[in-house]
Amino acid sequence: MLMASACFATMSAFIKGLGQDLPLSELIFLRCLLALPVLLLFIKLRGRPYVVKARKLIIYRTLFGMTAMFGFFYGLTHMPLAECIFLGRTQPLLLALFSPFVIGEKAPLSAWVAIATGVGGVALIMQPDVSWSYAAWIAMAGAAAAAMAHLMVRRLNATDYPLTIVFNFTGLVCLLTGLWVIPRFIMPMPFQWFLLIGVALFASLGQLFMTLAYQRDCAPAVASASYASVLLALLYGYFIWGELP
Repeated sequence: MLMASACFATMSAFIKGLGQDLPLSELIFLRCLLALPVLLLFIKLRGRPYVVKARKLIIYRTLFGMTAMFGFFYGLTHMPLAECIFLGRTQPLLLALFSPFVIGEKAPLSAWVAIATGVGGVALIMQPDVSWSYAAWIAMAGAAAAAMAHLMVRRLNATDYPLTIVFNFTGLVCLLTGLWVIPRFIMPMPFQWFLLIGVALFASLGQLFMTLAYQRDCAPAVASASYASVLLALLYGYFIWGELP
C-alpha cells in the first residue's frame, strides 16, 4: 500500500498540473483509455482472464470508483494539493467504519491508532475554524465513495486476479465516460498529453498495488497505510507550486 500511495500522490501532482483546462469527464476518460492497452498487454503476458467472475461486484466497484474519481479530481483542480490529499485521507476512517457492515471485517487496534493519528493530522492542517469550501466537501464525498470502492476491491480479491480487476474497472470507466465525452471531445495540447500519460501510468500502477495490498491483509489495516501519500503530496505542493498547508 505504500507503493500505491506513492503512485496516487504522483498521479495527483500530474492532475494538479493539468488544472481546469480539460473537463473532468474527459480527464477521467483519457486516464482510463491510455491505460487500457498497457493493462491488456500485461493480462496477455501473464495469461490472466479478461473478465472477472464477480460481475455484480465489479459494477459496484466501478460506480463507487467513478464517483470517487470525480470528487477527488475536482478537489485537485480547485484546492491546494496537500489539502485535497489530506481530505482524501479521511477515507481509511470511513472504510474502517463501513467495513464491518459491508465485508464483515473489523479494524485491529493498530489500524485504529494509525487512522486516529492520520485524522488528527487532517484536523490540524485544515484548521477547523476555517470555513470549508465547496471543493472540500466534494473531495470528502469522493473519499466516502473511495472507501466503498476499496471494500469492493477487497471482496473481488476473493474470486478474481488483481490484474483482471484493474483491467475490468478501467475498461468500464472508459466505456461509461466515453459515452458522454466523445461527442464533446476537446483535443489536448502536446504538454497536456504528456501529463495525461503520467496520470494514466501512475493511476494504473497505484490501482494494481492497491488491489494486491487488499489481497494480502484486512481492509482497515491496508487503508491505514495510505497516509504515506500525504508527505509526498506536501513535497510536491511545496516544490512545484509553492503551496504551504
